[in-house]
Amino acid sequence: VLLGGIEASLRRASHYDFWSDSLRKSILLDSKADIIVYGMGESTLLELARRAEELQRNQPEAWIEGKISLPEACRDVKGIVFEGKDSSIPKRLNTIRLPSHQEILDDPKFLIQATTALETQVHQGCRTALQETDGRLVVMTPPAPFLAEAEMDRLYSLPFARASHPSYAQPIPALEMLKTSITSHRGCGGGCSFCSLALHQGRLISSRSEQSILQELRVMLKKENSAKHSSRRGRRGLAISDIGGPTANRWQTRCSFNPETCTRPSCLFPTICPGFRSQQQKHVEMLRKAKNEPGVSQVRIASGMRYDLGMKDRDALRAYVSEFTGGQLKVAPEHTSDSVLELMRKPPRGLLEIFLSNFLEMCKQAGKEQYVVPYLMSCFPGCTDGDMRALGAWLAARGWRPQQVQCFIPTPGTLATAMYYSRLDPDGNLLYIARSDAERLRQHQIVEMAKVLHVEA
Repeated sequence: VLLGGIEASLRRASHYDFWSDSLRKSILLDSKADIIVYGMGESTLLELARRAEELQRNQPEAWIEGKISLPEACRDVKGIVFEGKDSSIPKRLNTIRLPSHQEILDDPKFLIQATTALETQVHQGCRTALQETDGRLVVMTPPAPFLAEAEMDRLYSLPFARASHPSYAQPIPALEMLKTSITSHRGCGGGCSFCSLALHQGRLISSRSEQSILQELRVMLKKENSAKHSSRRGRRGLAISDIGGPTANRWQTRCSFNPETCTRPSCLFPTICPGFRSQQQKHVEMLRKAKNEPGVSQVRIASGMRYDLGMKDRDALRAYVSEFTGGQLKVAPEHTSDSVLELMRKPPRGLLEIFLSNFLEMCKQAGKEQYVVPYLMSCFPGCTDGDMRALGAWLAARGWRPQQVQCFIPTPGTLATAMYYSRLDPDGNLLYIARSDAERLRQHQIVEMAKVLHVEA
């Protein structure tokens, strides 16, 4: 029995579960599965299938009788989790040992240590993680190598249906946007403390080639023309809602340093790493080529952009704002309190305000009335009612009335969840945690009240 997908991936080690408000063991042990495939898993799953096929071919009787252990035969496969024994771990194996499940139960601060250790293991990509749980050993092999450009191109050349599964009876709101969007890359170097992307997809970016992206666009145009779905066509052709990924302007970015020796928790925080090489001008040129394809009326970047990265290249930023923003540009400041932003591993408020000034200036120069749509969050570990009041006042002063403010929900495996569970920051300082429903609702209502006061004023 193999488990995979993001839910199993994030629960591969001891983790805090918000819904049961408890520390849970690795899902490998709770589910009694044989193997977890963590991460995106394409190459890992193929290798496991090859190993199983080889065992079945070479030892058919033993295979049928269940005398062969697939985990035993796959100990060297990257990107898997299985149950092992200390005695079977080679002494020369490069390992990182997490605090045991019992140690975390006894002292919640060890969940922070376990979480940061897993972050390091995934990013460096060269060590096997070990965690003892009730006398059993959970073994997490190094993550599978990131897909190269040719592999990404091959993957996205598969004939995806761009439709919901027939078992879905009700409409899926996001489907309309997905029908006109193209994935250009995956992975996220931001390392935001509340986000599971880096733990699942990794911090290094896997990108498709320009040719692959444009070819997918041409296939979309061909299907659009043959089906004559006028409801999704602009006045002059097909409107592409997004060519992007975990923020559009990280396509083709790469690390010029050696990840195996990197100890940074983020490529972009507290400042952009000098080894982080962005390709924003190249990205703009690719978007322009897509826009110039016959039958395309417009191209947008609905997945938004990382504004601190955009500020490093004003020419590219100007192009994003004037050519590829359809009235609203999504950015993710998450908050305005610098103390909360630091816990989130997000840029300080001052940088956001500089970006907003540049955005408005560039919109004016382009003769376009456009707006920033901010992603915001309440109830984050360390966020007080005072921080929320300050956020509300900041929004009101700018005439912003966001319709949605996300309430922080702890996600298994993230540092923010470890802070929520332990009530500590990574340095061991006590944090205020909005845990009760009343506390969480109050923080939400503070922002709502700020909106009301702005309207009345």
